[in-house]
Parts: sequence; C-alpha cells; structure tokens
Amino acid sequence: MRKVYNGLLLASLSFLITVVSFTSCKKNSDNVSSIIELLSFGPTGARYGDTLRFIGNNLDKVTSIEFTGVNAVVDQANFSKQTDKLILLLVPQAAEKGYVTLKTPQGDIVSKTQLNLGVSATVTSMTYGARPGENITITGTYLNWVRSITFTEDKLVDNFVSQTFDQIVVTIPADAKTGPLIIDYTGTDSASFETSDTVHVTLPKAVSFAPNPVHHQTNVTITGTDLDLVKKVYFTNVANPVTSFVSQSATQLVVNVPAATKKGPITLEAASEVQTVSIAYLDVVLPTIASFSPNPVDPLADLTITGTNLDLVTSVTLENVPAITSFVSQSASQLVVTVPTGTANGLITLGVLNSTVTVQSADILEITGTAPPPTIALHFYDDAVTGNWNGWVGGGWGGAANYNNGSPVRVGVKSIKIDYSGGWGSPFQLGGANISLASYTTFKLSLYGGPGSAGNKVNVVFNGSGGYQITLGAEGEWHDYAIPLPSLTGSSTLSEIWLQEFSGVGGYSLYVDEIGLN
Repeated sequence: MRKVYNGLLLASLSFLITVVSFTSCKKNSDNVSSIIELLSFGPTGARYGDTLRFIGNNLDKVTSIEFTGVNAVVDQANFSKQTDKLILLLVPQAAEKGYVTLKTPQGDIVSKTQLNLGVSATVTSMTYGARPGENITITGTYLNWVRSITFTEDKLVDNFVSQTFDQIVVTIPADAKTGPLIIDYTGTDSASFETSDTVHVTLPKAVSFAPNPVHHQTNVTITGTDLDLVKKVYFTNVANPVTSFVSQSATQLVVNVPAATKKGPITLEAASEVQTVSIAYLDVVLPTIASFSPNPVDPLADLTITGTNLDLVTSVTLENVPAITSFVSQSASQLVVTVPTGTANGLITLGVLNSTVTVQSADILEITGTAPPPTIALHFYDDAVTGNWNGWVGGGWGGAANYNNGSPVRVGVKSIKIDYSGGWGSPFQLGGANISLASYTTFKLSLYGGPGSAGNKVNVVFNGSGGYQITLGAEGEWHDYAIPLPSLTGSSTLSEIWLQEFSGVGGYSLYVDEIGLN
C-alpha cells in the first residue's frame, strides 16, 4: 500500500513537473517570437538595382525601411518579399552610404553596420562660368555621393549649396581660378575624376582711364568690367601694388597714381592672384626738353631750357654739381637757370613735381673752357685698369688698344688709345667681372677723338648686348659722358664693357680716360 501510494505520488509529481516545464518553455517561446529583430543584412557593397536581404525575426511586422539619403525610403508595399524571417528589396536610387533604419510598431531598429554601395559618379554638364562668390550648377549621376569638389590649384569645397542624385550647386571660392574641376566621391568604388569641361572664373578688366595722361599722385578713374573683384593694382615702373582704393564698384575703380609711375599698361589682380593687363596705356604728364641754349655755355651764365610742362620741374641737375632748385624764371614752355661753377659736360636731368621719375635731355650740355674732371665713385681706369675691375683686360677685334698711352690724357698721366682698323670693331674690352650696380646710377667715361673721328658713332656695351651710342664731338678735345645705367643694361651686375666702333668705318684713333661708376 505504501509502495502504491509512493508510486502514485511520484507519478503525480512527474506529470506536474512536465506540465510546468512545458508551460515555462511555451511562455519563453512566445516572448522571443514577439520581438522584431534584425540579425543581418547585405550585401553592404551592393549596387543600385541590386537586391538587399534583411534577415531577422518577426520581420513581417516591418512597415518600411529608411536608408541614408533624401527621400530614400522603401515602403512595405514595395518590398520584393517579406516574411517573418526575411525581407527582400531593391536598393533605391536615392540611397547613400550610411546606416539603415527599419520602421516597426515597436520602434525604429537601426543597423549596427553601414550600407555602402558601388557607384560611379558622372558629370554631364556644368555652368560655363561665373564670378567668384556666385553659384554654378553641376549635373550628372550619383552626385549625391560626391564629398568634395576641387577647383584649380587645390581650392577644395566640401560644403555645397544643394546636392541631389543628379545635381550639385556649389559656390565658386573667392580665390578660384579658371580650369577643370576634380570630383571626389565615396562608395565601395570610391574615386575621383577631372571634368572634361572647364569652369571659367570671371576676372576684372580695365578698358579706359581718365584723365589720360594723368599727373603723379592724383586720382585716375579706371573704367571696365567686374572691377569690384580687384584686390591689387600694378602701375608701370612701380614695384609695389596699390591695395587701398579711393572708391570701387563693378564698373569703376578710382586709385591714386604712385609717384614712380611711367607710361604703360595697368595690371589688375583678383583674389586668385590671376592678373589681367589693360590693352590701353596710362600716360603720365611729364616735362619734355626740346632744346637748350647756349651750348656750350659759360660757368655762371644763364642756360635757357625750352620744352613742355616745364612748370612741373622741381630741380635741374647738371653734371658734377648739386641739383639746382632756385630758378631765374619758370613757365610751362621755358626754364632759365644759372650754370654753377664746377659743372662738367653731361646730360641735363629734371626732377618732377610729386614724382620720383626724372627726365633727361637727349643731348649733352657742354661747358666752355677747361671743364673740371668728372666725379667718379668707383674707378675702372685711373692711369691704369684699377683693382676695382676684378676681371680680365684685353681681347676684342677690329684694331688694337694701348692701356698705357702717354698723351693726350684727361686726368693723371695715362689714358687708353684705341686704333679702329675697320668698322664694327671692338679692340677695347674689359671682362670677367661681377660688379654690383645696386649703389650706382651712372656710367662715366671721357673720350678724345683723333683726326677723322668727329661725327662717328661709338657703342658703349655692357654685358655683351645692347648698348648706348655716342656721337663723337669735335676732334682734339676731351668730352665727358655720363650715361644712365638703365640705358646700358637691365642687369643688377656688370661683367663686361666694350667700346665698339659703330659707324662702319675705321682708320681713326679714340682716346679713353676716367672710366667708372657714380
């Protein structure tokens, strides 16, 4: 009896445990099945139009799937397939790289990994050109994947006005230059490419000037197009640009003319540092020297200079004496000055009101009587070639040169005698030097023509090219010459000096003395 009871009791307990266990298992199974889960999706490197698979639990409750991108949502009705374990759908064209969100009654389910797509962005057209700061439109395909656009010379823009699948609107940087664009896009096939078309960035242009000619340090009005884009204005012969303007608009730019300005074009520079040069020339008002008399003139006598705009003259510099700033009389057409004692033969130099530009006479003013020796700061010949000339002596062709001639001499006891045996010869040459011209303005030398020399031409050549032609004066007299360095060379150094016969004739002698820089 006890055994039967115990057996019944054991059987009852076993049944109860089984029921409880079954009930428990069923309850846990019901809890799991009610939760919507996304276990995986892919492939994450798909292309547009490919089928994506979403695997999970209770996926039949998903109402839509939202991709990263504008309007990149696929509703339940557009799923290719939907079960509790699987959703199939085509990749929407608006989808971009990013996380995927499943919309469900239980809330949003965001993927743990990002969807990436294989894309190839293309550009089919773009705005031909625009001003800096204006927008251009680029059309093509998969432009929603573009992450940056680079203008010429690495002007990168990664913030767009608008961006869609087939269009990007981007602002041209202030310092952009004309050229093709580099398009950089993302995706599993991330890449960049250069557009076949060019974006033309508008530049300022100068058309005309008023007044023209203009006085130094007065205002000139530049008329043109897109002048509000100008950042710098360069004047001819002025090293530093003008960056501060009197006034500025798209069609007019008013600037003050620098003191060193010479006749020439004006150059405008935009923020991109690209420059445009005017076709028209800006001229400046300067004095001109038409003639002067008497010539030769006695020391302490009055010299009359005739020309134009002579009322702008602030100084008159004659050779070997300080500048003259007090005049006997002055008008626009005539200037009278007293010639100081000690003046040497040389050019006349005029200083100009409000200007660093000077005006020189074409002819040499000669002084009667025995002229004082020229002032030379750096001698190359003083009774012999000096140590200041750190190169070689001699060489040349078309005659002979004697560097130890005893007579005639201008200063000291020796001069150089050149015998020209034929035309175009250059028997006198100094070479091989490397002399800085930075501290000097003038090249000086004294010449004495022998029989048959008067009226012939001699070419003074620096560094083997160009030259300055001197017409030899009366025979049997010393003539001093002061030649501005810009008339001889544009170089900052001196390596060679020639005295070349330039009339095409020979058979005469020329004596040279007092050679150097001042």
